[in-house]
Amino acid sequence: MHIARQAVCCALLGTFVISNPQCGAYRAGHAQLAHAYLSDGLYDQALTETRRAIRQDGPDDRLLLIAALARLGLDEVDAALELIGQAVALAPDNDDLYRALRDICEKEERFAQTEKLLAQLRADHGKSASLWATEGWLHARQERPDAAVEALRQATQLDEHHLFAHIELGRLLIAEGRFAEAEVSLVEAVRIQPDDRQLVLTLGDCQLRQGLAERADRTFDQALTAGVVSAVDIARIYYERERADRAIEYYERALAGAPDDPLILNNLAWTYAEEGLRLSYALNLSMRAVKLDAESPVYLDTYAELLHLLGRHAHAVAIMRQALALEPTDGEHRAYLEGQMAKFHRALATRL
Repeated sequence: MHIARQAVCCALLGTFVISNPQCGAYRAGHAQLAHAYLSDGLYDQALTETRRAIRQDGPDDRLLLIAALARLGLDEVDAALELIGQAVALAPDNDDLYRALRDICEKEERFAQTEKLLAQLRADHGKSASLWATEGWLHARQERPDAAVEALRQATQLDEHHLFAHIELGRLLIAEGRFAEAEVSLVEAVRIQPDDRQLVLTLGDCQLRQGLAERADRTFDQALTAGVVSAVDIARIYYERERADRAIEYYERALAGAPDDPLILNNLAWTYAEEGLRLSYALNLSMRAVKLDAESPVYLDTYAELLHLLGRHAHAVAIMRQALALEPTDGEHRAYLEGQMAKFHRALATRL
């Protein structure tokens, strides 16, 4: 438990930096010590140093965050939330605090306490976009989508550049099947952070799900040119949306840049196999993938499937036997591979 708590606290601390030069060297020393103790999992010592710093110059949001994470490390979750609330009251627009609050809420399942805390804070800080965004996030986690959308929209109205609010709103609207509305939020999110790979892919996918193929093409091509996404990323999106022609196009582009990548070779071969196109060429691609990674049941399955499609059922059975030997009895692909073997056996029996 101690190791797990230490990992959680360090993750929540993230890129948090102890830096408050106007408070003097004495305070900086206590704050830095508290930070170091927290990172080492010495939570009591971290609390002692934060108390000393606070006694010297009074509380601030950074010290209260350290104290909150130390309390969390001591398994005093409710006390940690209370300290986060005090920190937010001092710095209602500090996104680090809300990030920590959300993480504690989700990991420790403190939804009711967090909701109460946010309601109290909203009375004094109702103009904080970060507070409304976290409230929207909390509604979404409790499966209240309408309330979540309303709170997240309030956050974006208060701060049109609030990245988290736009991302969370886009994610929620996609889950609700409201793709056109989601696209609006995602476009703004990408405008704010154009180098975010996942954001760009989500936007392009959202456009595809609306049937806006040309718009999605532009989104993907611009991101590919800028080096934000890879051709493989785009190929996967097109494959998921059953646009095999475009998936093949982008897998071919990816292969041109990485001719010895077994994943690209395999995925391209499989897409050709599913479409019944260029089977001999696809078999060659699959053979290359297997030679590069002969212990992948997935790659062996692609090879066997292509042999089957080309009428070489006995060879397909032999390859599938190798795949099954490599897949654990409780492996995620086991049932599928066994189904493939049965299919190949039926084809072989029919041939005989």
